[in-house]
Amino acid sequence: MKKLLFILLFSQFYFAQKWSISFAERNALLNIYNATSGNQWSQQWNFEKDPKTWYGVKVKNGIVTELNLRGNGLKGNFPTNVSSLRNLERLDLSNNQLSGEVAPSISSLSVLKSIDISNNKFSGDPTVALVPLTQLTELSLGNNDFQIADLEGLLQNFTKLMVLDISHFGLSMVPQKIAQMPKLMALNISNNQLTQGFGHISSLAKLQDLDISGNALTQIPNELGALTGLVSLNASNNKLGTIFVGPLANYKNLEWLSLQGNDFTAFPPAITQLTKLVHLNFSDNKIKDGFHTLRVLKNLEQIFLDKNEIATFPETLLQLKGLQMLSLTNNKITGEIPDLIPALTFLDNNRFTTQQIRNFILKNKKLENFTYSPQRYDEATTVSVNLGASANLQQSLSGGEYQFTWFKNLDQKTTTTAENYYISNTQESDFTDYTCEAYYFEELPAELMEVSFFREPITLSKDLGTENVNKGLVVFPNPATDFLYIKTTRMDIEKVFIHDLSGKLLYTGNEKRIKVAQLPSATYVISIQTSEGLKSFKFIKH
Repeated sequence: MKKLLFILLFSQFYFAQKWSISFAERNALLNIYNATSGNQWSQQWNFEKDPKTWYGVKVKNGIVTELNLRGNGLKGNFPTNVSSLRNLERLDLSNNQLSGEVAPSISSLSVLKSIDISNNKFSGDPTVALVPLTQLTELSLGNNDFQIADLEGLLQNFTKLMVLDISHFGLSMVPQKIAQMPKLMALNISNNQLTQGFGHISSLAKLQDLDISGNALTQIPNELGALTGLVSLNASNNKLGTIFVGPLANYKNLEWLSLQGNDFTAFPPAITQLTKLVHLNFSDNKIKDGFHTLRVLKNLEQIFLDKNEIATFPETLLQLKGLQMLSLTNNKITGEIPDLIPALTFLDNNRFTTQQIRNFILKNKKLENFTYSPQRYDEATTVSVNLGASANLQQSLSGGEYQFTWFKNLDQKTTTTAENYYISNTQESDFTDYTCEAYYFEELPAELMEVSFFREPITLSKDLGTENVNKGLVVFPNPATDFLYIKTTRMDIEKVFIHDLSGKLLYTGNEKRIKVAQLPSATYVISIQTSEGLKSFKFIKH
């Protein structure tokens, strides 16, 4: 027995000397690794090396003080062995695939200052685990599946918080306890259904970073006008419009602003007051022009205008001398590409032609990142045919310089390499979306020009016929004017009936071509008796 104790003591002494941390802490880290599928992590640990070299582990004076495994591919439940790292000050497990409940044992981490477990799949109520952690300055819980019975109770002891993330909590009201967090500098209340309680934020004089995105707001709440110290504001994915932007002009210290995914048709006049802006995002709106409005924002370095309705390159923005990045993807821009575009310029998914792209590349401009492929052409369209009929899907580019490839369901490559896509006998599985890629390449003096042109989708739809897909029975056209046709693939027609909606019988027979010209304009029911039963459909007579 004495020998066993001696061996245990010796082994602990040996490992304590070999590694920069204790045997107990190293063992806790190993257990965390194994419990969260460490062999599948993006950045794995080399157990032959000292733990202080392991990814995300910070060691100070022989103890682990920080564990940052953000976005590292962790899977499984919350690693309970975290509680064995008694001197842990910062824990970041965010952006992983962890689930289950937060281990109550972490309540013993008395010196923990920061915990970020956002963007996982945690569930349950973490109140018991978190309330004792009164030294926290950062609490990030957003984008999980928590079901917290009393959020006000959870937040009541965290008066030292500087960072709070309670996004995707299903909130309709901003928690009152936030007003009692005078040190708060960053607040994320995005992706809720907030309609009231914004006054609880108005007194936060130190708040610099506010995220209110994804709340279906029709304007920035007036109560937030007092937050004149804001440096960053994310109001994306709401329902803000050009006129109803609320107290936007108050935020004269803003450097970062995102109004992506709203209903702007033009830049709001208030934007001209934000002269300190460095980053501006107006992507996914309905803006066409008015870019001169932004010329007064002399500090702008990054502008995102993706997915708008821009048809002409906004050259007026090139007067911004500090502009380093301009993103204009997913618009309808065509024409010559200007000479003095920023070092980072993104023009893919517009309507530039081969010649326009070639003209710019031949100027040999030295750019850090310039994207121009793919481009788009043609408008989205729908082609309607009957089941069993032929279909010819067309696109406008032609010539031997292109290599054509047709895709079904937008991403399934077909064997068709012709300019047009022909279907001789349309089947049920053919009714979907189609696109054509016209690939072009050319060796220019300084580089290889490669560009893929994609037409907008052609949707192949059934003619307005009525059918029973499983039984191969089709009635067309619908609406009908003179004649109604019945098409079958495997069944014989025994009897056909047509009734009006009151149930009155108007026709009986067994023809596949039925004259309906004499019927008044209305909606009718056609019933078809086959060996497999009676099938009824509605049709419209024009």
